[in-house]
Amino acid sequence: MAACAPASLPLRTAEPDPIWAENSGLLAEQNLPGAERYAVTPLSELPGPLPGKVPLTPPGRPGTLRLPGLAEAPPRATDIPEFPTLDDLEVEARLERLAKLPPSLGLDIVRTGLTQKGRRYRRAGTSPATGFDCSGFTQWTFRQHGINLPRSASEQYAAGIRINKDELRAGDLVFYKINRRGRWHVGIYMEDGVFVHSPRPGRGISEASMSDGYWAKRYLGARRYSR
Repeated sequence: MAACAPASLPLRTAEPDPIWAENSGLLAEQNLPGAERYAVTPLSELPGPLPGKVPLTPPGRPGTLRLPGLAEAPPRATDIPEFPTLDDLEVEARLERLAKLPPSLGLDIVRTGLTQKGRRYRRAGTSPATGFDCSGFTQWTFRQHGINLPRSASEQYAAGIRINKDELRAGDLVFYKINRRGRWHVGIYMEDGVFVHSPRPGRGISEASMSDGYWAKRYLGARRYSR
């Protein structure tokens, strides 16, 4: 790739991805596309100034600084509920039970989702390179298995096959209505009432229990998808 770039545009390779390193065992099993892992971007195409360099404004007036703008608007407080999560011991016990189940597409989808555990939330994010919002995470995970989901959680809800809560199995999607303004949320069902999701700004991809009071009263429904 470097050979194709003009000499005046130096290239910078992204730092090693700690999420890929931490989840290397699952990644090896899933054999996900290598193109998802790292990116090489011309410096001229990178947003904003380079780290450690803050532009002066206006020119000729030293000491007057203009801080780089935010990459995205800060979310409102009402958009950041304290989503409850499970502790690591609970999650490990469930993963051990999952490993003993017969192979299936649903289990493969769950395992692919778990390869991104810890990946940061990013509003409108749709890939490991940027981070994920909730529906970007589910869309990316299913795409690794040849299933193309719509982009938003509400569209994913409309596209799937309706199933009852007592019919849930690994790889189904569970949906929630978070607030009165109609904010949707979606996660991938694992088993035993647990789902994995990209929760909110400031949190990484993690697991949560559907039986927790917060989630139980906001549950909307579940959907199943096939190739």
